Amino acid sequence: MGRQWWCLGVASRLLAWEEETVSECVSLLHNVVLQEHILDRWRWILDPINGYSSKGTYTYLTTSGIPSAGGMSDDLWNKQVPLKVFVFVWRLLHNRIPTKDNLIHRRIIPIDDTACIGGCGSSETSDHLLFRCDHFDMVWHRIYQWLGISFIVPASIRDHLHQFGHLAGLPRSIHSFLTIIWMAIVWVIWKERNNMIFNQKIDTLDHLVDNVKFMSYSWLKANMSTFAFSYNDRWRHPLPCMGVLM
Repeated sequence: MGRQWWCLGVASRLLAWEEETVSECVSLLHNVVLQEHILDRWRWILDPINGYSSKGTYTYLTTSGIPSAGGMSDDLWNKQVPLKVFVFVWRLLHNRIPTKDNLIHRRIIPIDDTACIGGCGSSETSDHLLFRCDHFDMVWHRIYQWLGISFIVPASIRDHLHQFGHLAGLPRSIHSFLTIIWMAIVWVIWKERNNMIFNQKIDTLDHLVDNVKFMSYSWLKANMSTFAFSYNDRWRHPLPCMGVLM
């Protein structure tokens, strides 16, 4: 019941944010004329006849979003993470974060501005930036070492989340812990990407990894009353603190 209420709360806040965004778009485009002598009008493709509604949007979000196969919905709806991180992950899984390829597609930045900020020579996409860039990939490797696991990067972002959160050989009871760590990693990498672009600053690898460890610990400590381990305990023995007997 607690998860259901939390999911409804998140969905309602997402809808409120979406309605505010639509209102801002309407205001910005109010005086824009695309073609002379042709009346422009808004068209909501989910319901072309009746137009936009919160009810229709809620139905779309709850029925056609992330597939439930393999427990993906259970992975995503994790009430231990902050709302802003949940929204970011939701957008990431739907390829809606403002990476350079998406900004070029929307004609926000020049078509030749594709280079990944990590300096690896590749174009910046969500998949490349967060999982395949040589610069940021080191964060993942350091976390693998911390957890004492081996991991082969899957082909898609959704498979990456699912496989990392359901590592073979580890008990089901820690799947939620692993998913929280996954969310902390992608969030830290995204914030560092923005820090490099907008502030022209580069954080050290050690600091980024420490941020992942501390962030995931603080989320659990703040939202899970039964999590009684200290930060030092979890730092040195992550799997035992998640209930894995060594």
